[in-house]
Amino acid sequence: MQDQDTPYNAHAISKINQNRLMSDKPDFQVEVTDEQVAFFKENGYLSIERITTDEEVEWLKGIYDKLFGERLGEKDGGYFDLAGKIGHDGRDVLPQVLGPERHFPELRDTIYYRNARHIASKLFGRDEDTLTAGGHMILKPPHYGAETPWHQDEAYWPEEILPLSVSAWMPLDPATAASGCLHFVPGSHRDHIHHHEHINHDPTIHGLFTEEVDVSKAVACPLAPGGATFHHCRTLHFAGPNTTPNPRRAYIVVVNAPPQRLETPLVKPWLQAEREALAKLGKKIG
Repeated sequence: MQDQDTPYNAHAISKINQNRLMSDKPDFQVEVTDEQVAFFKENGYLSIERITTDEEVEWLKGIYDKLFGERLGEKDGGYFDLAGKIGHDGRDVLPQVLGPERHFPELRDTIYYRNARHIASKLFGRDEDTLTAGGHMILKPPHYGAETPWHQDEAYWPEEILPLSVSAWMPLDPATAASGCLHFVPGSHRDHIHHHEHINHDPTIHGLFTEEVDVSKAVACPLAPGGATFHHCRTLHFAGPNTTPNPRRAYIVVVNAPPQRLETPLVKPWLQAEREALAKLGKKIG
């Protein structure tokens, strides 16, 4: 049986199919308008109807299901339940895979990955060659997939780093209010980093939440498969539970401009609490 913590080697058919998809749609490049860039800068998020093809979405589902079905990377902290205790033996309610490109390098060659980088460069106003990118995937299982609480992505970053990143978020299934589409608070990217806590106030649960949010201002962004949202790393966002009979599979590509290293680290006590809790358990994330 394939070791789940080594790169998956049986890529031949997958790579051939991916190359065929790229050759079928070689010029499928998505552009954003000046108005869309201005909207993102004002609101901290952007929703677009289409970022890749239906054919590529179907191809991605096969890779996605293998990653989660075989829990690839679990031993090295690359697969875990975002809303459950690290290493728990119950059912996963919000499983996540970090760095899926480590197991399937061809993901970096997809139309989605390429368009995510391209659009992010326009939103940043930066040359695409100066940007780096990496992915993760979050699954909300049918009926019991947990909510992703209100948070800012920047809350997860190390204290000594001031990031400048944009996350592209693409569903492989219909993302609705009932299945767990994203919600954003417009303009919250211009605010400070809010105080966060671990879900259930348990530092052995990686997922974070903040109570410093005015949910009356939230905007839901439902999407069809192959659509995408983009959000700034400081934008407050949330995704509800999946109460539908179908999975809600999402593939996120985080595009980063060069970060700033701070002489005086930020205060994020929730990160230290997690480090101490995981050290006691002999576990790690990422």
